[in-house]
Amino acid sequence: MNGFFLLATGLSLVSGVQAETTIRYDWLTQGQKSGELVLTIDDDGSRQVEFGFNDRGRGPNLSTRIDADSSGLVRRFESAGNAYMGAPVDERFVHEDGAARWTSNLESGRDEALLDRFYLANDSSPEYLAALIRALQQAPDQRLPLWPAGTATLEKLGEEQVEYGGQSRTASLYAVSGLGFDPQYLWLDENNELFALAAGWMGLVPTGWAEVLPALDARQQSASRDMLRSRAERLTHRLPDAFCLRDFAVLDVDAGTLRAGSTVRVEDSVIAAVGASEAIDCNGLTTIEGAGRSLIPGLWDMHVHISASQGALHMAAGVTTVRDLANTHERLMSTIDQFDRGTAIGPRVYRAGFIDAAGPFAAPTGNLAETLDEALDYIEQIDERGYRHIKIYSSIPPDWVAPMAEAMHERGIRLSGHIPSGMTAEDAVRAGFDEIQHINMVFLNFLAGPDDDTRTPVRFVLVAEEGHALDLDSDEVQAFIDLLVREDVVVDPTVAIFDNMFRHRSGEISPSYAMVADHFPPNVRRSMLAGRMDINEDNAERYATSSRALLAMILRLHKAGVRLVAGTDALPGFTLHRELELYAGAGIPNAEVLRLATIGSAEIMGVGDRIGRIAPGYVADLVALDGDPLADISAIRSAAMTLKGQRLYQSSEIHRAMGIAPFAEPVAVRAP
Repeated sequence: MNGFFLLATGLSLVSGVQAETTIRYDWLTQGQKSGELVLTIDDDGSRQVEFGFNDRGRGPNLSTRIDADSSGLVRRFESAGNAYMGAPVDERFVHEDGAARWTSNLESGRDEALLDRFYLANDSSPEYLAALIRALQQAPDQRLPLWPAGTATLEKLGEEQVEYGGQSRTASLYAVSGLGFDPQYLWLDENNELFALAAGWMGLVPTGWAEVLPALDARQQSASRDMLRSRAERLTHRLPDAFCLRDFAVLDVDAGTLRAGSTVRVEDSVIAAVGASEAIDCNGLTTIEGAGRSLIPGLWDMHVHISASQGALHMAAGVTTVRDLANTHERLMSTIDQFDRGTAIGPRVYRAGFIDAAGPFAAPTGNLAETLDEALDYIEQIDERGYRHIKIYSSIPPDWVAPMAEAMHERGIRLSGHIPSGMTAEDAVRAGFDEIQHINMVFLNFLAGPDDDTRTPVRFVLVAEEGHALDLDSDEVQAFIDLLVREDVVVDPTVAIFDNMFRHRSGEISPSYAMVADHFPPNVRRSMLAGRMDINEDNAERYATSSRALLAMILRLHKAGVRLVAGTDALPGFTLHRELELYAGAGIPNAEVLRLATIGSAEIMGVGDRIGRIAPGYVADLVALDGDPLADISAIRSAAMTLKGQRLYQSSEIHRAMGIAPFAEPVAVRAP
């Protein structure tokens, strides 16, 4: 699940309570209870929180205790249990005798100088945000410096009257800035206590109040749209119908070469001409000056779960097109509409529908079928909504796959997804899979036995524990690769998330983001200290070797002719850069890496005749880079400008607006 409150923390505060009080909340997934938060306020004002939920076998399980003074500043904090992916949590903070001290599995620190600060813990619950809001309400200018770093600010966005079961409550919506790239939202009640958290298909409300969450979520989405509209108005530079990009080294994705001293003329958002600068007529036109920078087609991220707030990160990173692989139809269409109208900054979006079978490990979004007939009905509904791709998930019974594949293929719909639990990847391909999501699913074809329930985190742990021992040169592996080639099955590795999962030890900066973390806001950088799995001296080398085996498999797939697509399923923009770096590190030449992330993806989506190349007749989705990505694939991190038709975005402007230190200077735009 996305959201920094799972990475960044919780705490509590005295609010004038004189006797022990207990408040119970339900954690909801698609409206159904999947966890709870129990808040106990002791007669001395201390707060104890028990928080946990189950998300497909994952989820936090935390016990916290917080003591705070009358201004809301924390004096003592303790948290124990496990984080979302199972990593152990043992965190303590104390502020006494003129010093603040903190220690956890991730870090330790001490401050004796600046004591009027609010401690931001690493692992707690949504009660944290409520407590921080109450402290901010009392702070000058509703602004507080944080330990270990950063500053939080508060804005009240409005109130809603909600009713249920004859009761009426007043809920106030607050936005807290300074914890992540975007504000974090939370609802407090008329007593200034936590009331609701709306987080897409998940959320939190007092027990019995589940029916009010959709209305609060809609109000919160409206506030978010207002914020995104304001950002888009400030940061979108609209170009005239005709303009030029002059003096660039233009990437030919088919030849795998850069052509220096080139100019591109654009008319009505489409490339009209490409050639040597002296051969292209730009007289009287607005001109974007390349000054020798590289110009590449916009990148594709083929595995996202898009939200409107994430679009700007994609665009700043040079990602101009994404494929959404699981979302609610209404939310997805709203997001696409915002991007298309320019009321939010974001890429072009290709849609995939989603189906899973109902059950204890069902996906937290999409269509959940009780029977095969219901799954076939969902296919018909998704087809009627214009989707040409459907992803299925781990709880689908194996004997449903063939009839579902037949129903999709009759309608011209591609089938991809997780390999259902109890089914091998080979059987899934023979039953009609067109694409496999996640490289771990390829490994499970050889590692998972009949008793391994891959609906659960077993699908991660088994590969981490045993992937290193798989003989990639065996006849069994080669036969499977040959099958993928013969059936033209695409693989979407998302290997960056597994490289991170298998190698990220708590207390160290994530290997996926180590090269960029110092550019991030302090509390985003700090959240990247939290590892996802329990990696220790006994398993660290084994897990790291398994991670290297994933890369070796990807190289074998590519060399054999299996078509790969670059997807992330993680932090927008920055993770795609890491994904492509890992492909290059595996041994795929940089030119081929860039091709699969541009025209290669477009061809798989059936639009390779109009997007994905810098050539006449192609959409002007372009990215200016400082550096040569053919010589160093990491040059993709230095996007200076992203062009989406006639909308120009300076990456440095977007990054500064989100608290990120820029990676490149803006391009110069000359008026005629």
